[in-house]
Amino acid sequence: MMRKKPLIIGTAFVLFIFILLLYMNNESTEKPILQSNESTFEFGTVVEQKYQFRNNDLYWIKRIEAHKDSSPYVFHLRVPGNNAVFRYNEYQDNKFEKSVWKIIKLNDVQFLPLSTGFIETENRNIWISMPNVYANLGKGTIEEKFDLQEQIQVIKDEEGYLLEITLPVYQGLISEIWALESNDKLVRWDYGRMSDIWLTLDLNRKGKWSYDGYYVKSPSTYLPYNKNSFWRIPENYILKSFIYTGESRIAEDMGYVMLETALKNQEAEGYWKSLPASTWLQNDYGIQDGFFDTRFNIGQADLLLEGCKKYQEEKFCKATQRFADYFSNHAEKNHFNVLGGKVGWLVEDYAHPNGNWPTHVSLNHQLAEINYLYKMYNHFHNENYKVLAEKLLYGIENIGGKWITESSDLHYAYFPNGTLGRPDYPYLTFNDLQETQKWQREIYGTENDKLNQLIQSKKKWMQSNNIKNPFGRL
Repeated sequence: MMRKKPLIIGTAFVLFIFILLLYMNNESTEKPILQSNESTFEFGTVVEQKYQFRNNDLYWIKRIEAHKDSSPYVFHLRVPGNNAVFRYNEYQDNKFEKSVWKIIKLNDVQFLPLSTGFIETENRNIWISMPNVYANLGKGTIEEKFDLQEQIQVIKDEEGYLLEITLPVYQGLISEIWALESNDKLVRWDYGRMSDIWLTLDLNRKGKWSYDGYYVKSPSTYLPYNKNSFWRIPENYILKSFIYTGESRIAEDMGYVMLETALKNQEAEGYWKSLPASTWLQNDYGIQDGFFDTRFNIGQADLLLEGCKKYQEEKFCKATQRFADYFSNHAEKNHFNVLGGKVGWLVEDYAHPNGNWPTHVSLNHQLAEINYLYKMYNHFHNENYKVLAEKLLYGIENIGGKWITESSDLHYAYFPNGTLGRPDYPYLTFNDLQETQKWQREIYGTENDKLNQLIQSKKKWMQSNNIKNPFGRL
Protein backbone atom coordinates (compact mmCIF):
# COMPACT_ATOMS: atom_id res chain seq x y z
CA MET A 1 0.00 0.00 0.00
CA MET A 2 2.83 2.37 0.82
CA ARG A 3 4.17 2.13 -2.74
CA LYS A 4 1.03 3.75 -4.13
CA LYS A 5 1.49 7.00 -2.19
CA PRO A 6 3.99 8.60 -4.62
CA LEU A 7 1.61 7.88 -7.49
CA ILE A 8 -1.33 9.37 -5.59
CA ILE A 9 0.70 12.42 -4.56
CA GLY A 10 2.02 12.84 -8.10
CA THR A 11 -1.46 12.62 -9.60
CA ALA A 12 -2.79 15.12 -7.08
CA PHE A 13 0.07 17.51 -7.88
CA VAL A 14 -0.59 17.31 -11.64
CA LEU A 15 -4.30 17.89 -11.02
CA PHE A 16 -3.48 20.90 -8.82
CA ILE A 17 -1.25 22.40 -11.52
CA PHE A 18 -3.95 21.82 -14.15
CA ILE A 19 -6.59 23.57 -12.03
CA LEU A 20 -4.19 26.42 -11.26
CA LEU A 21 -3.39 26.95 -14.95
CA LEU A 22 -7.06 26.78 -15.82
CA TYR A 23 -7.85 29.38 -13.18
CA MET A 24 -5.04 31.65 -14.34
CA ASN A 25 -6.22 31.36 -17.93
CA ASN A 26 -9.81 32.16 -16.94
CA GLU A 27 -8.65 35.13 -14.88
CA SER A 28 -6.61 36.55 -17.76
CA THR A 29 -9.44 36.20 -20.29
CA GLU A 30 -12.55 36.90 -18.21
CA LYS A 31 -14.31 39.96 -19.56
CA PRO A 32 -15.19 43.07 -17.54
CA ILE A 33 -18.78 43.65 -16.47
CA LEU A 34 -20.39 46.57 -18.32
CA GLN A 35 -23.14 48.64 -16.75
CA SER A 36 -24.87 51.44 -18.66
CA ASN A 37 -27.55 53.77 -17.39
CA GLU A 38 -29.42 56.68 -18.95
CA SER A 39 -31.54 58.98 -16.75
CA THR A 40 -33.83 61.77 -17.93
CA PHE A 41 -34.11 65.01 -15.99
CA GLU A 42 -35.85 68.31 -16.67
CA PHE A 43 -32.58 69.80 -17.91
CA GLY A 44 -31.62 66.86 -20.14
CA THR A 45 -30.09 63.40 -20.03
CA VAL A 46 -27.40 61.93 -17.77
CA VAL A 47 -25.56 59.00 -19.35
CA GLU A 48 -23.37 56.79 -17.17
CA GLN A 49 -21.22 53.83 -18.12
CA LYS A 50 -19.05 51.59 -15.93
CA TYR A 51 -16.63 48.75 -16.63
CA GLN A 52 -15.83 46.61 -13.57
CA PHE A 53 -12.68 44.61 -14.29
CA ARG A 54 -11.65 41.22 -12.93
CA ASN A 55 -8.64 42.88 -11.27
CA ASN A 56 -11.07 45.16 -9.33
CA ASP A 57 -10.22 48.23 -11.41
CA LEU A 58 -13.15 50.46 -12.35
CA TYR A 59 -13.59 52.61 -15.45
CA TRP A 60 -16.48 55.05 -15.54
CA ILE A 61 -17.73 57.92 -17.65
CA LYS A 62 -20.46 60.43 -16.86
CA ARG A 63 -22.03 62.57 -19.59
CA ILE A 64 -24.62 65.36 -19.46
CA GLU A 65 -26.59 66.12 -22.62
CA ALA A 66 -28.39 69.37 -21.78
CA HIS A 67 -31.67 70.43 -23.39
CA LYS A 68 -31.95 73.65 -21.38
CA ASP A 69 -29.81 75.85 -19.14
CA SER A 70 -29.76 74.78 -15.51
CA SER A 71 -27.63 74.83 -12.39
CA PRO A 72 -24.47 72.71 -12.66
CA TYR A 73 -24.55 68.96 -12.08
CA VAL A 74 -22.32 68.29 -9.06
CA PHE A 75 -21.10 64.95 -7.70
CA HIS A 76 -18.23 63.72 -5.53
CA LEU A 77 -15.42 61.20 -5.83
CA ARG A 78 -13.75 59.77 -2.74
CA VAL A 79 -9.95 59.29 -2.83
CA PRO A 80 -8.67 57.38 0.22
CA GLY A 81 -5.14 57.87 1.48
CA ASN A 82 -2.78 60.65 2.42
CA ASN A 83 -0.06 62.65 0.71
CA ALA A 84 -1.82 62.46 -2.65
CA VAL A 85 -0.24 63.99 -5.74
CA PHE A 86 -1.61 64.96 -9.15
CA ARG A 87 0.66 64.24 -12.11
CA TYR A 88 -0.16 65.98 -15.39
CA ASN A 89 1.56 67.29 -18.50
CA GLU A 90 2.13 71.03 -18.62
CA TYR A 91 2.61 72.65 -22.02
CA GLN A 92 5.71 74.72 -22.66
CA ASP A 93 4.50 76.50 -25.81
CA ASN A 94 1.33 77.98 -27.30
CA LYS A 95 1.18 75.33 -30.05
CA PHE A 96 0.98 72.54 -27.45
CA GLU A 97 3.96 70.77 -29.04
CA LYS A 98 6.22 70.62 -25.98
CA SER A 99 5.18 69.43 -22.56
CA VAL A 100 6.78 68.29 -19.32
CA TRP A 101 5.48 66.41 -16.32
CA LYS A 102 4.37 68.52 -13.41
CA ILE A 103 3.52 67.02 -10.01
CA ILE A 104 1.55 68.91 -7.37
CA LYS A 105 0.49 67.86 -3.86
CA LEU A 106 -3.23 67.78 -3.23
CA ASN A 107 -2.58 69.06 0.29
CA ASP A 108 -1.30 72.29 -1.27
CA VAL A 109 -4.16 73.07 -3.68
CA GLN A 110 -7.89 73.73 -3.60
CA PHE A 111 -8.45 72.95 -7.28
CA LEU A 112 -6.85 70.61 -9.81
CA PRO A 113 -5.51 72.09 -13.05
CA LEU A 114 -7.75 71.71 -16.11
CA SER A 115 -5.90 68.69 -17.43
CA THR A 116 -6.20 64.95 -17.77
CA GLY A 117 -3.84 63.46 -15.21
CA PHE A 118 -3.06 60.95 -12.47
CA ILE A 119 -4.10 61.12 -8.82
CA GLU A 120 -1.78 58.90 -6.81
CA THR A 121 -1.91 57.96 -3.13
CA GLU A 122 -0.63 54.97 -1.20
CA ASN A 123 -4.15 53.46 -1.37
CA ARG A 124 -5.64 54.63 -4.66
CA ASN A 125 -4.58 55.52 -8.18
CA ILE A 126 -6.90 57.33 -10.60
CA TRP A 127 -6.45 58.39 -14.22
CA ILE A 128 -9.00 61.15 -14.62
CA SER A 129 -9.95 63.56 -17.37
CA MET A 130 -10.70 67.20 -16.92
CA PRO A 131 -14.44 68.02 -16.91
CA ASN A 132 -14.90 68.66 -20.65
CA VAL A 133 -17.62 70.75 -22.26
CA TYR A 134 -18.43 70.31 -25.96
CA ALA A 135 -20.80 71.53 -28.62
CA ASN A 136 -21.85 68.88 -31.12
CA LEU A 137 -21.15 70.33 -34.58
CA GLY A 138 -22.44 67.26 -36.41
CA LYS A 139 -20.64 64.93 -38.83
CA GLY A 140 -18.60 63.35 -36.05
CA THR A 141 -17.19 66.71 -34.93
CA ILE A 142 -17.25 68.44 -31.53
CA GLU A 143 -16.14 71.89 -30.44
CA GLU A 144 -14.40 72.23 -27.09
CA LYS A 145 -15.79 75.00 -24.87
CA PHE A 146 -12.69 75.39 -22.73
CA ASP A 147 -13.84 78.63 -21.06
CA LEU A 148 -16.91 76.85 -19.64
CA GLN A 149 -14.99 73.98 -18.05
CA GLU A 150 -14.83 73.89 -14.24
CA GLN A 151 -11.82 72.82 -12.21
CA ILE A 152 -12.20 69.88 -9.83
CA GLN A 153 -12.27 71.05 -6.21
CA VAL A 154 -10.08 69.22 -3.67
CA ILE A 155 -11.46 68.85 -0.12
CA LYS A 156 -9.14 67.31 2.49
CA ASP A 157 -10.77 65.40 5.35
CA GLU A 158 -10.00 62.64 7.85
CA GLU A 159 -10.70 59.89 5.28
CA GLY A 160 -8.39 61.31 2.65
CA TYR A 161 -9.70 63.54 -0.10
CA LEU A 162 -13.10 64.35 -1.53
CA LEU A 163 -13.15 65.61 -5.11
CA GLU A 164 -16.07 67.85 -6.00
CA ILE A 165 -16.74 67.57 -9.73
CA THR A 166 -18.87 70.19 -11.46
CA LEU A 167 -20.37 69.59 -14.90
CA PRO A 168 -21.94 72.75 -16.38
CA VAL A 169 -25.44 72.42 -17.83
CA TYR A 170 -26.02 74.65 -20.86
CA GLN A 171 -28.63 74.14 -23.54
CA GLY A 172 -27.28 72.24 -26.53
CA LEU A 173 -23.93 71.43 -24.90
CA ILE A 174 -22.38 68.21 -23.61
CA SER A 175 -20.46 68.00 -20.33
CA GLU A 176 -18.40 64.90 -19.66
CA ILE A 177 -15.77 63.37 -17.39
CA TRP A 178 -14.23 59.89 -17.19
CA ALA A 179 -11.79 58.05 -14.95
CA LEU A 180 -10.06 54.73 -14.36
CA GLU A 181 -9.67 53.81 -10.67
CA SER A 182 -7.38 51.17 -9.20
CA ASN A 183 -5.89 50.09 -5.89
CA ASP A 184 -2.65 49.36 -7.74
CA LYS A 185 -0.23 51.45 -9.76
CA LEU A 186 -1.69 52.31 -13.14
CA VAL A 187 1.66 53.24 -14.71
CA ARG A 188 5.15 52.30 -13.53
CA TRP A 189 6.78 55.66 -14.18
CA ASP A 190 10.29 54.37 -13.51
CA TYR A 191 9.96 51.47 -15.97
CA GLY A 192 11.77 51.91 -19.28
CA ARG A 193 10.51 54.90 -21.27
CA MET A 194 7.02 54.94 -19.74
CA SER A 195 7.35 58.52 -18.56
CA ASP A 196 8.38 59.77 -22.02
CA ILE A 197 5.78 57.65 -23.82
CA TRP A 198 2.95 58.98 -21.69
CA LEU A 199 3.93 62.57 -22.44
CA THR A 200 3.03 61.88 -26.07
CA LEU A 201 -0.40 60.42 -25.22
CA ASP A 202 -2.22 63.74 -25.22
CA LEU A 203 -5.88 63.74 -24.22
CA ASN A 204 -5.99 67.45 -23.48
CA ARG A 205 -5.24 69.67 -26.47
CA LYS A 206 -4.48 67.28 -29.35
CA GLY A 207 -6.97 64.54 -28.63
CA LYS A 208 -10.05 63.69 -26.58
CA TRP A 209 -11.46 60.44 -25.29
CA SER A 210 -15.24 60.59 -25.20
CA TYR A 211 -18.26 58.37 -24.65
CA ASP A 212 -18.45 57.48 -28.34
CA GLY A 213 -14.78 57.25 -29.24
CA TYR A 214 -11.46 58.97 -29.84
CA TYR A 215 -11.26 62.48 -31.29
CA VAL A 216 -8.31 64.45 -32.69
CA LYS A 217 -7.91 68.08 -33.73
CA SER A 218 -9.74 68.77 -36.97
CA PRO A 219 -7.60 69.70 -39.98
CA SER A 220 -8.61 72.95 -41.66
CA THR A 221 -9.59 70.97 -44.79
CA TYR A 222 -12.32 69.12 -42.87
CA LEU A 223 -15.83 70.52 -42.47
CA PRO A 224 -17.25 71.42 -40.01
CA TYR A 225 -14.15 73.16 -38.66
CA ASN A 226 -13.05 75.81 -36.21
CA LYS A 227 -9.92 76.30 -34.14
CA ASN A 228 -11.39 74.33 -31.21
CA SER A 229 -12.94 71.45 -33.14
CA PHE A 230 -12.10 67.75 -32.90
CA TRP A 231 -13.27 64.96 -35.18
CA ARG A 232 -13.84 61.29 -34.39
CA ILE A 233 -11.10 59.48 -36.27
CA PRO A 234 -11.54 55.78 -37.15
CA GLU A 235 -8.05 54.83 -35.95
CA ASN A 236 -7.37 55.36 -32.23
CA TYR A 237 -3.73 56.40 -31.72
CA ILE A 238 -3.96 56.16 -27.92
CA LEU A 239 -5.30 52.63 -28.24
CA LYS A 240 -2.44 51.82 -30.62
CA SER A 241 0.06 52.68 -27.90
CA PHE A 242 -1.90 50.65 -25.35
CA ILE A 243 -1.96 47.59 -27.62
CA TYR A 244 1.60 47.74 -28.95
CA THR A 245 3.46 49.29 -26.01
CA GLY A 246 1.36 47.88 -23.18
CA GLU A 247 3.33 47.45 -19.95
CA SER A 248 0.77 49.25 -17.79
CA ARG A 249 -2.47 48.58 -15.93
CA ILE A 250 -4.12 51.33 -17.97
CA ALA A 251 -3.15 49.71 -21.26
CA GLU A 252 -4.70 46.41 -20.16
CA ASP A 253 -7.96 47.96 -18.93
CA MET A 254 -8.51 50.80 -21.36
CA GLY A 255 -7.42 48.75 -24.36
CA TYR A 256 -10.54 46.65 -23.88
CA VAL A 257 -12.82 49.66 -23.32
CA MET A 258 -11.56 51.46 -26.41
CA LEU A 259 -11.81 48.38 -28.63
CA GLU A 260 -15.38 47.75 -27.53
CA THR A 261 -16.25 51.39 -28.20
CA ALA A 262 -14.83 51.05 -31.73
CA LEU A 263 -17.29 48.23 -32.40
CA LYS A 264 -20.20 50.62 -31.89
CA ASN A 265 -18.89 52.86 -34.67
CA GLN A 266 -18.34 50.07 -37.20
CA GLU A 267 -20.81 50.21 -40.08
CA ALA A 268 -22.93 47.16 -40.86
CA GLU A 269 -20.85 46.72 -44.03
CA GLY A 270 -17.72 46.36 -41.89
CA TYR A 271 -15.89 49.70 -42.20
CA TRP A 272 -15.59 52.96 -40.24
CA LYS A 273 -16.68 56.21 -41.83
CA SER A 274 -14.74 59.45 -41.76
CA LEU A 275 -17.82 61.55 -41.02
CA PRO A 276 -16.66 65.11 -41.81
CA ALA A 277 -16.42 66.44 -45.35
CA SER A 278 -12.92 66.79 -46.81
CA THR A 279 -12.70 69.82 -49.09
CA TRP A 280 -9.80 68.44 -51.13
CA LEU A 281 -11.42 65.02 -51.57
CA GLN A 282 -14.61 66.77 -52.70
CA ASN A 283 -12.70 68.91 -55.18
CA ASP A 284 -10.36 66.21 -56.52
CA TYR A 285 -12.59 63.14 -56.51
CA GLY A 286 -16.18 64.21 -55.83
CA ILE A 287 -16.17 62.45 -52.44
CA GLN A 288 -18.81 63.53 -49.93
CA ASP A 289 -18.78 63.42 -46.13
CA GLY A 290 -18.99 59.95 -44.60
CA PHE A 291 -16.22 58.44 -46.75
CA PHE A 292 -13.99 55.38 -46.49
CA ASP A 293 -10.28 56.04 -45.80
CA THR A 294 -8.20 52.89 -46.26
CA ARG A 295 -5.30 53.88 -43.98
CA PHE A 296 -7.42 54.85 -40.98
CA ASN A 297 -9.60 51.77 -41.42
CA ILE A 298 -6.67 49.40 -41.78
CA GLY A 299 -5.21 50.90 -38.60
CA GLN A 300 -8.37 50.28 -36.59
CA ALA A 301 -8.93 46.80 -38.03
CA ASP A 302 -5.34 45.91 -37.13
CA LEU A 303 -5.97 46.98 -33.52
CA LEU A 304 -9.04 44.76 -33.39
CA LEU A 305 -6.96 41.87 -34.70
CA GLU A 306 -4.44 42.48 -31.93
CA GLY A 307 -7.30 42.77 -29.42
CA CYS A 308 -8.70 39.49 -30.72
CA LYS A 309 -5.42 37.82 -29.81
CA LYS A 310 -4.73 39.72 -26.59
CA TYR A 311 -8.15 39.42 -24.96
CA GLN A 312 -9.32 36.24 -26.72
CA GLU A 313 -12.51 38.17 -27.43
CA GLU A 314 -14.66 36.68 -30.18
CA LYS A 315 -16.41 39.93 -31.05
CA PHE A 316 -13.07 41.62 -31.76
CA CYS A 317 -12.13 38.69 -34.00
CA LYS A 318 -15.43 38.88 -35.89
CA ALA A 319 -15.16 42.65 -36.28
CA THR A 320 -11.75 42.54 -37.96
CA GLN A 321 -12.94 39.71 -40.21
CA ARG A 322 -15.97 41.77 -41.24
CA PHE A 323 -13.65 44.59 -42.19
CA ALA A 324 -11.36 42.25 -44.13
CA ASP A 325 -14.38 41.13 -46.15
CA TYR A 326 -15.36 44.75 -46.80
CA PHE A 327 -11.83 45.67 -47.85
CA SER A 328 -11.61 42.67 -50.17
CA ASN A 329 -14.76 43.88 -51.94
CA HIS A 330 -13.38 47.43 -52.10
CA ALA A 331 -10.13 46.16 -53.63
CA GLU A 332 -12.04 44.08 -56.19
CA LYS A 333 -14.11 47.07 -57.32
CA ASN A 334 -11.67 49.97 -56.95
CA HIS A 335 -8.20 49.20 -58.29
CA PHE A 336 -5.83 49.85 -61.17
CA ASN A 337 -4.31 46.86 -62.96
CA VAL A 338 -0.52 47.03 -63.21
CA LEU A 339 0.93 44.67 -65.80
CA GLY A 340 4.01 42.57 -65.17
CA GLY A 341 5.05 38.97 -64.67
CA LYS A 342 1.83 38.65 -62.68
CA VAL A 343 -0.90 41.27 -62.91
CA GLY A 344 -0.98 43.39 -59.77
CA TRP A 345 -3.54 45.70 -58.24
CA LEU A 346 -3.11 49.20 -56.86
CA VAL A 347 -6.11 49.80 -54.60
CA GLU A 348 -7.66 53.26 -54.40
CA ASP A 349 -7.20 55.11 -51.09
CA TYR A 350 -10.75 56.43 -50.74
CA ALA A 351 -14.33 55.58 -51.63
CA HIS A 352 -17.86 56.71 -50.89
CA PRO A 353 -21.03 54.58 -50.90
CA ASN A 354 -22.68 57.15 -53.20
CA GLY A 355 -19.85 56.87 -55.71
CA ASN A 356 -16.86 59.01 -56.65
CA TRP A 357 -14.20 59.47 -59.32
CA PRO A 358 -11.18 57.12 -59.19
CA THR A 359 -8.70 58.22 -56.51
CA HIS A 360 -4.94 58.01 -56.19
CA VAL A 361 -3.12 55.11 -54.50
CA SER A 362 -0.65 56.08 -51.77
CA LEU A 363 2.31 53.75 -51.43
CA ASN A 364 1.99 53.80 -47.64
CA HIS A 365 -1.73 52.91 -47.80
CA GLN A 366 -1.02 49.99 -50.13
CA LEU A 367 1.76 48.67 -47.90
CA ALA A 368 -0.40 48.96 -44.76
CA GLU A 369 -3.11 46.96 -46.53
CA ILE A 370 -0.63 44.25 -47.49
CA ASN A 371 0.74 44.04 -43.95
CA TYR A 372 -2.74 43.76 -42.47
CA LEU A 373 -3.73 41.01 -44.90
CA TYR A 374 -0.58 39.02 -44.10
CA LYS A 375 -1.32 39.37 -40.38
CA MET A 376 -4.88 38.19 -40.93
CA TYR A 377 -3.60 35.21 -42.91
CA ASN A 378 -1.05 34.42 -40.22
CA HIS A 379 -3.72 34.36 -37.52
CA PHE A 380 -6.82 32.97 -39.23
CA HIS A 381 -5.05 30.86 -41.90
CA ASN A 382 -7.49 32.04 -44.56
CA GLU A 383 -5.71 31.63 -47.89
CA ASN A 384 -7.80 34.41 -49.46
CA TYR A 385 -6.01 36.98 -47.32
CA LYS A 386 -2.60 35.87 -48.59
CA VAL A 387 -3.74 35.76 -52.21
CA LEU A 388 -5.05 39.33 -52.01
CA ALA A 389 -1.88 40.52 -50.23
CA GLU A 390 0.22 39.02 -53.04
CA LYS A 391 -1.91 40.69 -55.69
CA LEU A 392 -1.39 44.07 -54.03
CA LEU A 393 2.33 43.40 -53.66
CA TYR A 394 2.57 42.58 -57.39
CA GLY A 395 1.11 46.04 -58.01
CA ILE A 396 4.03 47.64 -56.16
CA GLU A 397 6.61 45.28 -57.69
CA ASN A 398 5.43 45.89 -61.26
CA ILE A 399 6.09 49.61 -60.90
CA GLY A 400 9.41 48.76 -59.27
CA GLY A 401 12.15 51.37 -59.49
CA LYS A 402 9.77 53.98 -60.91
CA TRP A 403 8.71 54.65 -57.33
CA ILE A 404 12.18 56.14 -56.72
CA THR A 405 12.72 59.87 -57.30
CA GLU A 406 15.91 61.58 -58.50
CA SER A 407 16.76 62.43 -54.89
CA SER A 408 16.46 58.74 -53.84
CA ASP A 409 13.19 59.46 -52.04
CA LEU A 410 9.99 57.66 -53.02
CA HIS A 411 6.97 59.04 -54.82
CA TYR A 412 4.01 59.36 -52.50
CA ALA A 413 1.33 57.99 -54.81
CA TYR A 414 0.16 56.57 -58.12
CA PHE A 415 -2.51 58.70 -59.81
CA PRO A 416 -5.46 57.74 -62.02
CA ASN A 417 -3.69 59.15 -65.10
CA GLY A 418 -0.82 56.69 -64.59
CA THR A 419 1.71 59.17 -63.17
CA LEU A 420 3.64 59.04 -59.90
CA GLY A 421 4.18 62.06 -57.68
CA ARG A 422 3.89 64.17 -54.53
CA PRO A 423 6.47 64.19 -51.71
CA ASP A 424 6.44 61.14 -49.46
CA TYR A 425 6.28 61.14 -45.66
CA PRO A 426 9.70 61.36 -43.93
CA TYR A 427 9.68 57.85 -42.38
CA LEU A 428 6.17 56.34 -42.40
CA THR A 429 6.52 54.54 -45.73
CA PHE A 430 9.99 53.28 -44.76
CA ASN A 431 8.56 51.58 -41.69
CA ASP A 432 5.72 50.10 -43.75
CA LEU A 433 8.25 48.71 -46.24
CA GLN A 434 10.26 47.11 -43.48
CA GLU A 435 7.17 45.43 -42.07
CA THR A 436 6.22 44.09 -45.50
CA GLN A 437 9.74 42.69 -45.87
CA LYS A 438 9.42 41.08 -42.46
CA TRP A 439 6.33 39.23 -43.66
CA GLN A 440 8.22 38.06 -46.75
CA ARG A 441 10.83 36.46 -44.53
CA GLU A 442 8.26 34.96 -42.17
CA ILE A 443 5.84 33.56 -44.76
CA TYR A 444 8.10 32.81 -47.74
CA GLY A 445 11.47 32.40 -46.02
CA THR A 446 13.25 34.98 -48.19
CA GLU A 447 13.43 38.72 -48.79
CA ASN A 448 11.77 40.48 -51.71
CA ASP A 449 14.35 42.14 -54.00
CA LYS A 450 11.97 44.85 -55.26
CA LEU A 451 11.05 45.81 -51.70
CA ASN A 452 14.72 45.86 -50.74
CA GLN A 453 15.41 48.27 -53.61
CA LEU A 454 12.79 50.69 -52.27
CA ILE A 455 13.96 50.26 -48.67
CA GLN A 456 17.59 51.01 -49.49
CA SER A 457 16.70 54.04 -51.58
CA LYS A 458 14.43 55.50 -48.90
CA LYS A 459 17.08 54.77 -46.28
CA LYS A 460 19.67 56.67 -48.33
CA TRP A 461 17.36 59.68 -48.62
CA MET A 462 16.58 59.64 -44.88
CA GLN A 463 20.26 59.52 -43.96
CA SER A 464 21.09 62.33 -46.40
CA ASN A 465 18.38 64.50 -44.85
CA ASN A 466 19.08 63.60 -41.21
CA ILE A 467 15.59 62.17 -40.71
CA LYS A 468 14.99 60.79 -37.23
CA ASN A 469 12.83 57.68 -37.16
CA PRO A 470 11.10 57.45 -33.75
CA PHE A 471 9.41 54.13 -34.53
CA GLY A 472 12.19 52.13 -36.14
CA ARG A 473 15.83 51.90 -37.11
CA LEU A 474 17.67 52.87 -40.27
